Amino acid sequence: MQLAEFRVQNYKIIEDTGWVPVQNLTTFVGKNESGKSAIFRALSKLNPSDGEGYDGLKEFPRQRYAAEITRTDWPVASGRFVLTPDEQRDIAAISELCNEVRSVEVTRHYTGTYSITYHPDVGVDLVTPPDLIYAIESAIEHIRNLIAPEGKGEELGRIKEGLLAFLEEQKGAIPVDGQVHKRHIADLINAIKSRANEPWQHDILDPVTEPMYRLVRQIEIFEGLMAANRYVIEHLPKFVYFDQYNVIESAIHIPTFIATLKSHPDTPGLRATHCLFRHVNLDLDQLDRLGSHKNAVDDNPIIRRQVDERSILLSTASNLMTKKFEDWWGQRKIRFRYDIDGDYFRVWVSDDLDPSEIELEQRSAGLQYFFSFYLVFLVESGDAYQDSILLLDEPGLQLHPTAQQQATRFFERISHQNQIFFSTHSPFMIDLDHLDRVRTVYEGEDGTTKVSVSEWPADRDSLFPLEAALATRIADRTLSGGKQLVVEDTHDLWLLQAMNYVLRSRGKIGLSPDIRITPTGGAANLIPLALMMTAHKKPAAVLLSGHNIPQGVLEKLPSMHIREGSGLLLYSSFVNRQGAGIEDLFSPEFYYRCVKDIYPDLPLGQISEKSPVERNEERGIAHQIADLVERRQGEHFERWRVAELLSDRICESPQNLDDETIDRFSRLFDEINRLI
Repeated sequence: MQLAEFRVQNYKIIEDTGWVPVQNLTTFVGKNESGKSAIFRALSKLNPSDGEGYDGLKEFPRQRYAAEITRTDWPVASGRFVLTPDEQRDIAAISELCNEVRSVEVTRHYTGTYSITYHPDVGVDLVTPPDLIYAIESAIEHIRNLIAPEGKGEELGRIKEGLLAFLEEQKGAIPVDGQVHKRHIADLINAIKSRANEPWQHDILDPVTEPMYRLVRQIEIFEGLMAANRYVIEHLPKFVYFDQYNVIESAIHIPTFIATLKSHPDTPGLRATHCLFRHVNLDLDQLDRLGSHKNAVDDNPIIRRQVDERSILLSTASNLMTKKFEDWWGQRKIRFRYDIDGDYFRVWVSDDLDPSEIELEQRSAGLQYFFSFYLVFLVESGDAYQDSILLLDEPGLQLHPTAQQQATRFFERISHQNQIFFSTHSPFMIDLDHLDRVRTVYEGEDGTTKVSVSEWPADRDSLFPLEAALATRIADRTLSGGKQLVVEDTHDLWLLQAMNYVLRSRGKIGLSPDIRITPTGGAANLIPLALMMTAHKKPAAVLLSGHNIPQGVLEKLPSMHIREGSGLLLYSSFVNRQGAGIEDLFSPEFYYRCVKDIYPDLPLGQISEKSPVERNEERGIAHQIADLVERRQGEHFERWRVAELLSDRICESPQNLDDETIDRFSRLFDEINRLI
């Protein structure tokens, strides 16, 4: 069966999630305490692998408990499952009502009972005491109206009298709220038929039992449906809930481990370690027996053979794990070596960069987690959890972001055998290529848990992991792209793109098509971004204004092989102004018209209207306007609004740009193309 949708109701802080569609791999994103764990825990008990049922005292919504818990058998988790072709054939063979059934809806209640609905719906009712009473009354009426064949009136009268008395007695003995059994109806039919000894009597009395035969047939059909229900429950996939991810110890005391495994096999700490031996086909009892050589002499040939056998077994298992782990690890090549030192089984780890062996527990937390995690899921998903649904609550929290991304790829791989749902609030475990598989879990205005299906919630905290994942994707593509031009802010990006469009439309050379412009959000952010780009060994240039640049920025750029004339460009190189910004490359009249549209009351006459070539002030025109806006209007100059309007007008009316402006940007773009 394949789970297509689920629903959780009346569980802790969940009133009703509604129907939530799921796929082979589905991600549930939400902040802490949003209800992700509650959803998984409730769903896991629909058919739990550990047999744990619902506990109304602990799990029914607390604010409703006193008034409502005893009113009805409240439903909790429901699932809509699509049947496989084999399951469709099986269920049709069990019940003729299920010939067209393709999916089933299963709900589990607080009492542990199940209710099942078939799709398309199958209509059959349970035979109730009123149904049987009605059938007996119909038989009584039929008997009263019987007409005897010629010469048989007296004999039929005796039969009618006896049957009417018997049926009235039976009708009165039926409890109104009791259960009707097929055996009871069969006894009634046999009692009626037993009154007939001759063929004419059989001909007369057979129609009397027809309503009862219909009830028997209805019960048989219902019993077939009940058998189909049992088949559905027996074939439901097990739900396996994981919220603890134990790490394998690198030194395992074999006798203690075997004893604990036999006495307390469900101990969480044993789980991953046991999977280690099962995965590589190591028999612990055999290893323990082979270790008995420690108290014997070395020249004993039997012991010598035992030692050799154990060494071969450990070597084979080590190589097998190394190969299997390499198939999906994806980072440096890891080599494992298993060793027995006395009664201790040890796991040693080395890699292709450092052949020195160290114990597993001395390696990174990420490697320990993946090694243990890999074992548990690889072994159990193919064994006890074959065709099960795995519910992973916040897996991989302690992993490095790269390792978290690897975890999602691992989930993708094993989801072909087992449906996997996992919850997270880490942006690195969200697959932006499959946003259709993401469900957001958030707290509604009424304080109950909601799950988004067709739209995103307005709660920004719930959306933050998605926003962060998108930002990470953008940053990754920026850093892994082609040639990079780093600018201070977004307004530089807009105006450079607009002027690039103008130059190309006039048949001039603009920016090289493989150059990406990346704004840093201020000069202070430039160094970290430049460092990342140089770490990625990507060609890059930096374009800066000369105003308010932190001294540390200019001092550190040369160490990254970025200096003026070699990766560093200043707007002041193209106009006679030390603190020039990109706005200074335009004629003042053209720029002022845009400023006036945003700030109509600003007295721009107080600003010099010299041409860009004639200006020699240390501050750019945008900074002079910012001072004027703050001084005259007491507000912050929204430079981006003017730049946005300016870029729109450039693209709408490129013919309004003067030749000097075109020439300055042409020289700027030529220099950028040369440097990158």
